[in-house]
Amino acid sequence: MQWQLLFVSLIAVAGSRAAVAGSAEENLYRKAIGNIIRTSFEAAGTVEGTQGRKLALVLRHTLRDGRRTVIEVTAPAEFRGQRWLIVDEDGAADKIWHFDAKTKRTREVPEEQWNAPWLGTDFTLSDFLLPDPGAYTYELGGDENIGGETFTVIRLAPKDKEKDRFAVRVYSVDPRGGRLVRALFFDQQGRAVRRWIAERTEQRSGEWFPAQQRVVDLTTQKSSLLTLSEFRYEPKLAADAFDAKGLAAEPTPAPK
Repeated sequence: MQWQLLFVSLIAVAGSRAAVAGSAEENLYRKAIGNIIRTSFEAAGTVEGTQGRKLALVLRHTLRDGRRTVIEVTAPAEFRGQRWLIVDEDGAADKIWHFDAKTKRTREVPEEQWNAPWLGTDFTLSDFLLPDPGAYTYELGGDENIGGETFTVIRLAPKDKEKDRFAVRVYSVDPRGGRLVRALFFDQQGRAVRRWIAERTEQRSGEWFPAQQRVVDLTTQKSSLLTLSEFRYEPKLAADAFDAKGLAAEPTPAPK
């Protein structure tokens, strides 16, 4: 059964009965989220959009007061020095700050702007936030074969539908190592509207980080690809590198 048909079927089945929360499904999802790198790292990256736009960036990540990620654009020149700090904390309010290299000002990004296209790509700032496990109910969706491997399908439904932009999130997870490989997102009308795919993973001590990930807008069939490379683990960074005030530091040199 093809991917999209599989999940349309899941939606139909789910609509006929109440979702049953199962500890096994929730534990597997929590394992997958936990396996997305807990180690501090710095990596070079690129984002390629459907219409040919390509951004160069540096991404820094740490686990401190939640998952903290700093994204800095290094090219092209019109966006160079723009930085975002994304604080992703389970059980607490997520926060995103932006440093504008042109005005030299840092401000908190309003939540209503998190789902807007990011710098003309198909990514949004909210794509860098992981769903809070405690905010969902869970249901097993069977198995799926991807590239000769069998993955467990887990369906997540938000407990508070008013606070979630998706009615259903469906994830495919390796039941052995907890590797998250792809996801499909449905709107309130049961339509598949967004797809996320981990095209390449970076493994370190049992952790699996999506070093190359693609998002696809299924309403337009446009997609963007984020690729990370040149990983440096436990880099020596300034003490305030993952705080809002640290966003105004000197820009990283542009790639050669």
